[in-house]
Amino acid sequence: MAEMKLEGMDELVKRLQEMGRKGAAIERAALQAGGEVIRSAASERAPRSNDAPHLADNIKISKIKTSQGMKYVLVGPQKGDNSEFFYGKFLEWGTSKMAARPFLGPVAAEKQGEVIEKMKQAIKDGLGL
Repeated sequence: MAEMKLEGMDELVKRLQEMGRKGAAIERAALQAGGEVIRSAASERAPRSNDAPHLADNIKISKIKTSQGMKYVLVGPQKGDNSEFFYGKFLEWGTSKMAARPFLGPVAAEKQGEVIEKMKQAIKDGLGL
């Protein structure tokens, strides 16, 4: 699971919210654009087996979530994941018998600048700038 939080955009988000539905759509597009950067890079780093399907092909971006007034998306396996690719959480966080081999956390740290740029671009595109 990778989580990104941006600071300094409160005023922009406030203005977007004032714009109504268009603002909400722009906000969704920006969050999805940022999540896609992480999803794509994590997909390249995720281990692949010789058999298909692969975890790398099934890294998901969550629906938009809100916590303490902050909206965000989660990328990758969640703790409650019981899909066919549930083992992604074991790779990311480890188990009592297996050391963690994270592929999402490092990607989130490395791609932070690119995430911000993609989100900015999505907002500019949405506003027609």
